[in-house]
This record gives sequence, structure tokens and C-alpha cells, in this order.
Amino acid sequence: MAQFKRIAVVGAGLIGGSILLAAARRGLAGSLACWSRSEKSRATLRGFGIAEVFDGAAACVQGADLVIVTTPVDTAEETFLAISPGLSPGAVVTDAGSVKGAILLAARLLPAANPFVGAHPMAGGEKAGAAHAAANLFEGRVCFLTPTGAEDSKALATVRLFWQELGSVLHETDAAQHDEIVAAISHVPHAAASALMLAVMDQPGFRRFATGAGLRDSTRVAAGEENLWVGIMLANARHTAAGLLSVERRAAELRAAIEANDIPTLRRLLAEARIARQNLDRSE
Repeated sequence: MAQFKRIAVVGAGLIGGSILLAAARRGLAGSLACWSRSEKSRATLRGFGIAEVFDGAAACVQGADLVIVTTPVDTAEETFLAISPGLSPGAVVTDAGSVKGAILLAARLLPAANPFVGAHPMAGGEKAGAAHAAANLFEGRVCFLTPTGAEDSKALATVRLFWQELGSVLHETDAAQHDEIVAAISHVPHAAASALMLAVMDQPGFRRFATGAGLRDSTRVAAGEENLWVGIMLANARHTAAGLLSVERRAAELRAAIEANDIPTLRRLLAEARIARQNLDRSE
């Protein structure tokens, strides 16, 4: 039996498209609706044949009891203002943005009759767009929820149920801690991978034909769409910049050890990095 009368996804790219596919596979709603700014994305979504595709954000959310906003974080205010006229009283709004402090501020623009609960599924990849959507994208992946404690308990229960039904593993925290966590595990690594790719290309010995898995693996996320990541990094600028300072410090330690032929220090730093990386692959 469907858990929701109608689910609307606003900004259906990779994440939004995957939500639609997952919700359809699981029969979560009596009907599905979606909107994307891109006509190309809207054409892709129509091709899915599972949701009503709208040309306007306000029309998309009409009649929905659950609305998921998946537009870029730097367009949150614009999106919340756009959907507000079409929201049914009592409709719950959530999102999938990777920065929560800025999103919570933007959510104040929503009508008082529409509770908001922030969410961030740790899913996705460097390939953007609805064409790369997958129904299993959220299965077994952590999804952060960032309740403020002031929202209606039923709204929080609704958002918990939705992400759990998509197969996510929930982790609840406040917006400030969420932004600190994702800076460490996502935003700083992306910025560092971009810097590494640029530094590699600066080397006189760089030859693309000879590159192997090591370079590709260590810089994979740098292939992410830049407009999306500009918004994310600037919305979480303090933590991202602090992380990059740490990257610079660690790189300087390695450089100094190499220049000084300091074998014990170089071995220690490389061993620390190896052990930390191996620990990522170990089950909790």
C-alpha cells in the first residue's frame, strides 16, 4: 500500500531522478510529480514514464503531501519561493542538499503551514543529470536528517519513513555538525582532488596517454560538475577552507621530508596515511 498520496520532486537531476525511480519501484506514492529547470532533463524524466513532468515548480508541487527539493544548494531560496504558491497546507518539505545550515535559513521562506525537515543522502557521483539516475542509489547509504527540534513530530516521522523506505541508513544530527562532517568527508576531498588534478597537469612530465588507475582513483571526484560544487563549497566555505589549510600543511610535511631525505618522517607519514585509508574499507 502506498505510504503517500503524491510525491513531488523539485529539481530532478541525478538525485531527484533516482528518488523518482526508487519511489516508483517501491510503490511509495499513489502518484509522482517532478520538475527540472532543464528541458533536456524533463525529456529524460518523461522517458521514465513514471511521473507527471511539469514545466513549472509551483505546478509540480500542487496536491503533493511530500515534496523533496533537489536543486543546487545555492538556488535554495529561489526554489522555496517558487514552490510556495503551489504547496498544499500541511505538505511536508524535505531536501537532499549537501549543506544544511544555509538550507535551513532558506527554508524560513516556506509558508508556516508547510513543515521542513532537512535531509542529505550520501549518494551520487561525478556523473550528473537524470540520465544517470538509478533506483538503488540510496540502498545502504547514510542519509543525514537535521531536525531542529521545533518541527512537528509527524513531519519528522514522515521524512524518516520516506528515506528509510528508499533503503537509506538514517543518521540524525544538527545542521552545524552535519556541515562540519560533510566538509571532512566530502567537500575537502573534492577540493583537494581538484587541486591535485591541477597540480599534476602543471608537471612538465605529465602525459595523459600514460596515466593509470592511481591518478584516476585519486582524482575521480574532480570530474564532478563545477557549477554544483561552486555552490556547495561557498555555502560551507569556513569548514572547506579550514580543511584545505590542513591539506596544505600535510603536503608541506611530506615535501620537507622528501627534500631533507628524512626517511623516518617520510615513512611515518606514508604509514599513517596507509593505515587510515585501509580503515575506510573495514566494516564498522
